[in-house]
Amino acid sequence: MMFDRRPQRQGQFRWALLGSLLVAVLPRPGSADGEESMGLMAPWTAVTTRSDSAGVEVGVWGRSHTLQGAALPTSIVTAGEELLAAPIRLTGQVGGKPIAWKRGGNFLFRAEPTEAIVTGWQSGDDLIVNTTTRIEMDGLIRIDAVVLPQYKTTPLVERLWLEVPLKRERASLFHYFPGSWGAAKNSGRLPETGLTLPFKPFLWLGSEDSGLGWFAESDEGWQPSRQETAMEVVVEGEAVVLRVHLSDGEVRLPATYRFGFQATPVKPWPADFHEWRIWHVPQLGVDATLPVPKEWWLCHRAFPDRNPEATLDRAAQLGVKTAVFHEDWAPIQNYPMTFPESEFRGIVEACHRRGMKVLVYHGYEMSPMAPEWAELSDDVLVKNSAAKITPGWYRHPEQRDFRVCYNSVWADRLADGISEARKRYGYDGLYLDGTIEPWPCCNERHGCGYRTADGKLRPTYPIFGVRRLMRRLYGMFHPQGGLISAHQSTCCLTPTLAFADSYWDGEQFAGGELSGDPLKNLPLDAFRAEFMGRNYGVPCEFLAYERPPQWTYEHALAFSLLHDVRVRPCGLVGLEKIAPIWDAMTRFGVDQAQWHPYWETPMASASEPQSVRASLYVRAASDGREGRALLVVSNLSADQGVTARLTVDLTRMGVGAKGAKDALSGEPLTWSDGGLLVPLEPMRMRLVWAE
Repeated sequence: MMFDRRPQRQGQFRWALLGSLLVAVLPRPGSADGEESMGLMAPWTAVTTRSDSAGVEVGVWGRSHTLQGAALPTSIVTAGEELLAAPIRLTGQVGGKPIAWKRGGNFLFRAEPTEAIVTGWQSGDDLIVNTTTRIEMDGLIRIDAVVLPQYKTTPLVERLWLEVPLKRERASLFHYFPGSWGAAKNSGRLPETGLTLPFKPFLWLGSEDSGLGWFAESDEGWQPSRQETAMEVVVEGEAVVLRVHLSDGEVRLPATYRFGFQATPVKPWPADFHEWRIWHVPQLGVDATLPVPKEWWLCHRAFPDRNPEATLDRAAQLGVKTAVFHEDWAPIQNYPMTFPESEFRGIVEACHRRGMKVLVYHGYEMSPMAPEWAELSDDVLVKNSAAKITPGWYRHPEQRDFRVCYNSVWADRLADGISEARKRYGYDGLYLDGTIEPWPCCNERHGCGYRTADGKLRPTYPIFGVRRLMRRLYGMFHPQGGLISAHQSTCCLTPTLAFADSYWDGEQFAGGELSGDPLKNLPLDAFRAEFMGRNYGVPCEFLAYERPPQWTYEHALAFSLLHDVRVRPCGLVGLEKIAPIWDAMTRFGVDQAQWHPYWETPMASASEPQSVRASLYVRAASDGREGRALLVVSNLSADQGVTARLTVDLTRMGVGAKGAKDALSGEPLTWSDGGLLVPLEPMRMRLVWAE
């Protein structure tokens, strides 16, 4: 394939033609080609149900949910363990006395391969609660609950709380959305004193391998005594109780509340994710009007010499299997069309010839360059509580882009356009920048936002609108072997993240907050809660904006690899650093190994000094070969070099441990008095091969 290298002024002339050429690019709603699946999709299995006089049990991949004699779930099992310490409940006070529920039941309303609907009820002397519970194939539970008077005379309900009691050992970590940039305060180890929060549309409580997410699109109808204490997580003996303050005062009946749950992990862990080998290709730089930046988040242009063939040859030599092209693959932000078509199609074909899948950028914005701007912008953009839009990203060709809400018709317009574009260009998947995040929106023209009793406009978080889009995109690419990579910050919101193959997290530290001593702003507990992925069932990669010498890929790898998390390389310079790690893990065969993280006991490696942590992969003996181990050994001290002494009982794990070497350099390492000696610089890791 010959790439167009005509003078740049001709490229500028092309941009001028775009307005007339793109008008018909995005199809009208309803024009989807029908190839994408919206039914049952792998890796999920068909929803199963069992119903009798005692109650209803609904099973999905890896999880079961029981409603027995009550309107709300009485049991949720994931990863083979019960999560609930007691049934989920509505508590409160009516007529000066605690609410006492005396009777309850449920029945299976409908069962399909993709979802089951359970009707429930519960009653006491004064109140009735009716519920409709939908459990979908990925384990998402949607609940509509209506609280009613038992008789014609309306009782005085003086308090109403939703309480979710979790087993304490299953709820050691937390994560909520939204968080804030520059820190990881929205993720970490649950304090002994619990948490007190304003309304959050998503809150997850769990451990390193599982958990339970709670979500709601808004706090409409809530009446907490103080907005700052609308939600609590309270440690009570052997239970951790999520308490949602639906009302701390008088409740006007009937009252309707909408919320949901999702147990994690949401799907099976992909054994082959180490072999996806994703390379981020920022700034195409092929016959484009974009000036060569002095700094692009300290990454490097994909084709700075305008010679894609040579660059892609080198990427292939370094083992790239997935190339991600950033926003400037298309001239209009978040718009599935580029020009001339042959140029980008040629790049895609060049990647395919080298065995690389191609993912292209889409995101969360709408550009005034889009031909639909005049017709649709007022209807589809995110608006704040003053019903105003605010400008966002700036890029070349010069445009200032604005957040779009996927609770609007733009979700289908975009998905229809992507469906057409994937046929036109032949790419294999999507890199979604912020797309999974349900941005707070007050645009009443498409159904977002709500009015309080005094007429104030408050935001809603369009979780289900984003979820519908993500489910459609997943069905568009996944059955064909494509990938969806979701880039987000502070947002492991599983109702939308479930329909991604992986996520890329860490841009909230783009301001250099991890320079120096990274663990001050990103403690290991926070990393395990948000940046690891295993607790959600979706692999994570870490995003590192290098600021050498204080912050580099090498620093980031010191704690990311401890969690089986790669740093995604940007540009050829980053790729040269990460490719040897890919190669070492492939040669070892981590996809066929059992992983033992540093926090496990007794599998955790005892070490000296205290700044050292070690996780390891173990491959059992096979085909006449003894077992072997690959250790990730990290010194997490910001300024002190050490010689770590690891007392790892590899023999008990089936590893002969006759010798050890650095898996990257080949340098032999020394065993002394039963311990393995590993010299380490400050904030550095080493891969150690033992067999």
